[in-house]
Amino acid sequence: MNLEKAKIKKRFSEINESLSEIKRLTSVPKKDFWAKKENMAAVKYYLIQAVEATGSVCAHVAAKKYNKGVSSFGECFEVLEKEKSISKKLAKRLKEMARFRNKLIHQYWEADNELIFDYSKNNLGDFEEFMKAIGKIIK
Repeated sequence: MNLEKAKIKKRFSEINESLSEIKRLTSVPKKDFWAKKENMAAVKYYLIQAVEATGSVCAHVAAKKYNKGVSSFGECFEVLEKEKSISKKLAKRLKEMARFRNKLIHQYWEADNELIFDYSKNNLGDFEEFMKAIGKIIK
């Protein structure tokens, strides 16, 4: 089966757009960020969007390149790790990111906004590392 490069590139565009918006929103002084509650709502939305797009790419690669169906994003990242498409460390971080996404969606009231802000300032490189790894596969 062949990878649909256009589909992957579209998801990469969505990830990059989300990361740009998160960086823009979190680049202001912390007190300015917290002055508007819609800033956190926007960051959460963009994080969800980025994780969804990352998971979509993962599921597509798992299915089309490795002929593996997956039932969750976490399982998908494990497939890519076993196939040596991503490192064990990256797979672990991406699985944690998928759990984080689930918490944002399904247990929204339990999400710690301060942790989300810190994550958004310090952990976006995982998305970029994932896109770089997939980029090697599609070339």
